[in-house]
Amino acid sequence: MSYDNGTFARNLKIERARRGWNQRDLADAAGIGFNTVARYEMGVHTPGLDNALALARALETSIDALVGWDPPDRGEGQTLLGVSDDRKTVS
Repeated sequence: MSYDNGTFARNLKIERARRGWNQRDLADAAGIGFNTVARYEMGVHTPGLDNALALARALETSIDALVGWDPPDRGEGQTLLGVSDDRKTVS
């Protein structure tokens, strides 16, 4: 899968707007800088894994959703890494 930063930027903005948040609200919820969020949404910068995860958690979504990847059916309760949704077991 190739990574399209424009897709991430667009999806980040959409998810933020769905919650009625401005960029500062998202930055505060994710524990990252306001300017960083703005640069991600403009597609100027690409987040590393730590910031992508912080943004996904703040938005109650997945990194998969933010990058626009529609994963195959992994079975109920399973995430991409095989960690159950309740975070207690790893397959």
